[in-house]
Amino acid sequence: MKKYALVIAAALAAGAAHADEPARAYLTLAGGSTHVNLDCTGATSCDKTDTGGKIVGGYSFGNGFSLEAGYWGLGKASGSDSASSGTLKSSAFTIGGAYALPLSNEWGMNLRLGAAQVKTKADVRSGAIAVSTSETKTKVYAGVGLTYAISPAVKLELGVDSTEGEVAGQKGTLRLISVGATFAF
Repeated sequence: MKKYALVIAAALAAGAAHADEPARAYLTLAGGSTHVNLDCTGATSCDKTDTGGKIVGGYSFGNGFSLEAGYWGLGKASGSDSASSGTLKSSAFTIGGAYALPLSNEWGMNLRLGAAQVKTKADVRSGAIAVSTSETKTKVYAGVGLTYAISPAVKLELGVDSTEGEVAGQKGTLRLISVGATFAF
């Protein structure tokens, strides 16, 4: 029972810490490394990582909760064997909620959850034959970020965001590990 009391007290304290924050709009710009959970069995070369980024606009209600909408560029993956080669490119439009959990005056943690409209495009070439297909699917996304406030209006964030891509019946996790900045106005 004491554990539950501590959890409730911590949640109330976190809510109290947000009581002084004004409601405001913000913009996040971030870039970093992408990773595609791709099965490369039988491939002679396989590159599952690339660079990617995101731009997210949001509105914080001043109590820790925010609504966000954004665009993620999730890079590409590629693979080949002796007879063929292929690339996989992904991007997503997102809408969801976020919660900012204060850890100290400067440090915080952002938790994100929402829906992503994920477009995945596959291009495969074998000799003179080239095939291209793409699919757009709605998937769940989740993210977490560690933030550091360098001023009341600017925060730096180290974040991890993840969703799922699907094309031609194949599914795989798409991940963006990024460093960025959030500008409140």
